[in-house]
Amino acid sequence: MRIGIEGRTLQGRRYGVARYTKNLLSWFVRLEPENHYILYLSEPIDLRGFDQANLSFQVIGSDRIPLAWRHLYLPLRMKRDKVDIHFSPSYFVPLFKVCPYVVVVHDISFKAHPEWFARDLRMKFDDLFWPRVRAAERIITVSEYSKKEIVRLLGADPEKITVIYEAAEEFFKPIEDKERLKSIMEKYGVSEPFILTAGSIHTRRNLERLIEAVAIAGRRLGLTPWLLILGTPAPFSPPVDIWGTAAKFGIQQFIQHIEYVPEEDLLLLYNACALFAYPSLYEGFGLPVIEAMACGCPVLCSNLTSLPEVGGEAVVYFDPFEVESIAQAICEIFEDDNLKNRLKEEGKKRASSFSWERAARETLKVFHEIAG
Repeated sequence: MRIGIEGRTLQGRRYGVARYTKNLLSWFVRLEPENHYILYLSEPIDLRGFDQANLSFQVIGSDRIPLAWRHLYLPLRMKRDKVDIHFSPSYFVPLFKVCPYVVVVHDISFKAHPEWFARDLRMKFDDLFWPRVRAAERIITVSEYSKKEIVRLLGADPEKITVIYEAAEEFFKPIEDKERLKSIMEKYGVSEPFILTAGSIHTRRNLERLIEAVAIAGRRLGLTPWLLILGTPAPFSPPVDIWGTAAKFGIQQFIQHIEYVPEEDLLLLYNACALFAYPSLYEGFGLPVIEAMACGCPVLCSNLTSLPEVGGEAVVYFDPFEVESIAQAICEIFEDDNLKNRLKEEGKKRASSFSWERAARETLKVFHEIAG
């Protein structure tokens, strides 16, 4: 079987969808080496870790006109290469169909909350994206919650939707080396104790309420914890006023914002923080929650959308619309060592129940079903 994969998210810095693609690819080539996997790009990438004989790369066209690349160059090259399945790990599929395709819809926040997105982007998605998704032979999504949302808001056939969970990479694990943990805090300008939150800076990530909650918790605890915000501003979101909010509540000196860190540093930050907070208003899965738990980090997160499905009984939940609820959850973890230790152990067990190998097997099964 010849499987064509759109791989442009692997170009440049690798965020959520890129890491999703990388992890599936690493297992595809091992689980079914008899297949030929073709990764389509608009520019060369670092090939370290992608040197298997059954994986090839095609750099085609130009990305100066992204719509032309996806809707013209990509299908024409797939037709020439006689691809059996087109796998899109990042929502989009071409207008011109040359073979059966499987598309991954990680979440449907564009439809659920259009007010969170720039108007021109919303229109582009409505005009080009959703009709093509409905026409896919199969839609893969990453939680039962997202499946229900895709059916409710997109009108997709539930029989065509397969839920396949994401996972933390094996790389994420507990680190006991205190010198390394101290060094990573010094590198990013925080001190013990600090709270970590991670994800693109977007309206739905609810950072203003988290900042206010940290200020409230600090007054109650008698010690304001640092808050390290890790994430790049999303280009399609209205601005998120991190520093204005921090100044309003008088804790700007306890805030650090870093746009991007290497994976090795992310591992150490998960291990060094006192807790990981994820106050998101809407998620399709919530991969940072699993990564933090895999590192033995206590996690508190929103009680909405997919997050209870992902966190199970291994996290402390709060109402993300209520600052008081967030502040109370922070205080609970800081004040209760038994709770903190329970979260660490249950979190590691919960994270280990998700597997990229299983995700790849289930995805390959979908390909075989579509290819007949």
